[in-house]
Amino acid sequence: MKKLSIAIMSAAIVLGVCSCGSGIKTTAQLDNAVDSLSYGLGYTQGNRLAEVKAMGMYPELNTLDVEQYLQGLAEAGNISEEKKSYYIGVNDGLQMKKNLDNMSSQLGIEANYEEFLVAYAQALRGDTTLAISKDNIDEVCKSIITSIQEANEKAELDSISATPEAIANLEAGRAFLAAKEKEEGVKKTESGLLYKVVREGKGETFKAHQRIELGYVGKFINDSIFDQNSSIQSIVSRFVPGFSEGLQLMSPGAKYILYIPSDLAYGIRGNSAIPSNSTLVFEVETKGLAQ
Repeated sequence: MKKLSIAIMSAAIVLGVCSCGSGIKTTAQLDNAVDSLSYGLGYTQGNRLAEVKAMGMYPELNTLDVEQYLQGLAEAGNISEEKKSYYIGVNDGLQMKKNLDNMSSQLGIEANYEEFLVAYAQALRGDTTLAISKDNIDEVCKSIITSIQEANEKAELDSISATPEAIANLEAGRAFLAAKEKEEGVKKTESGLLYKVVREGKGETFKAHQRIELGYVGKFINDSIFDQNSSIQSIVSRFVPGFSEGLQLMSPGAKYILYIPSDLAYGIRGNSAIPSNSTLVFEVETKGLAQ
C-alpha cells in the first residue's frame, strides 16, 4: 500500500473554491498579481489532491471529509503563536494513532493508545516514575513483539499443516524416504538428508560461503520436474538447508542425487511452486568454484 506524504496532505489546498461550510470564501477576488499567483497555486495544489483522492489509492483520502478538511486549513491560517504547539500535537497525534493502528493490524492485536500517550508524555516531560525501567523498555518491547510474531507464525503454520494436502504430502514423503533409505548406495546424514553418489568429484568439498557453479534438476517424489537449470552460480548457503548440506558433501565435478525431507526444503509453508510438506529430489552436478 502506498503512503501519502504529510506534505501533500497539508499543502494540497491553500486557497480554493468550496462551499461556505468550511469558512473559506466561495468566490475569488483577485485585485493584484500576488492574488492571482496565490489563487493559481491554490488551484494547482487543490486539484492535485482532488485527482489523487478520486483515484482511491489511499484509505485516508477515501474517508476524508472535504469540508472538515478545508475548515482545518482555514483555521491553520489564523493560528496564533500560542496555539501552534497544540495544532502540531493534533497533527502528530493523528500520525501516531495511524502508526499504532497499522502496527496493531500487522500483529493482530489491539494497541492501547491511552497507555501509549501516558508513556509519551512521561518521556517528553522528563518524568522518571516509569512503569517499565528506561533501560529495559526497548528490550521489553522487542520481546513482546517477537513473542506475538512467533505465536502468529505458529498459528498460521498449524492451520496450513492441518490441511488435507499438507497431511497427505507429509505422509507420502515419509513413506518415500523410508523406502529410499533401504536402497543400495543411499546414505543418510544426521539431519535426515538422504543422498546417493552417482559420481564423485575431485578436490576439496565445497564450503558454505563459497560461490560455485552447478546444474540441477528438481523433482517431486512422483518424478515430475518442478525446476531445472543446466548452469547457475550461487553461494552454497543460499539454497534450502538440505540442498546446501548436500553441496557441502560434494567437490568439483561430482554428481549426487539428494532426497530432501520437507523440513529441510520448503517446509509447511512451501511456496508458489512447491506444495506444503513436499519431499524433494534433486539431481545435482557441481562444476567448480564460480569465476
